[in-house]
Amino acid sequence: MEDGRLSDVVLVAGYAQLPQSTGAGQMWRHLTVIARIDLDSGLVVDASTTLATAVADQFVRELLIGSDPVRDSERILTTLERHYFGNGRKAIIGAFRDLVQRYEECRSELGG
Repeated sequence: MEDGRLSDVVLVAGYAQLPQSTGAGQMWRHLTVIARIDLDSGLVVDASTTLATAVADQFVRELLIGSDPVRDSERILTTLERHYFGNGRKAIIGAFRDLVQRYEECRSELGG
């Protein structure tokens, strides 16, 4: 679908296994962190997760929107390690790392 809005945006998802001790882990086995990324700027324009609570999802969303997942990766990972103290922290970090890897593969595949 090549319309003016979507042609320069990709949807990239990263996955990680959730611990069963989390609310999301009770509902799903895996955590997904998904981002809409503008290919021209490299910036996340929207993001979401499968975390069980809106507060946790919003925390990750606000952290990602406006960032470049590759250039800002270290800052994002440091923020998650220093400010997210839920049982799903390792899964969020793993899913974000997977998202970055998939995004780099996407850029390579698209020639960007």
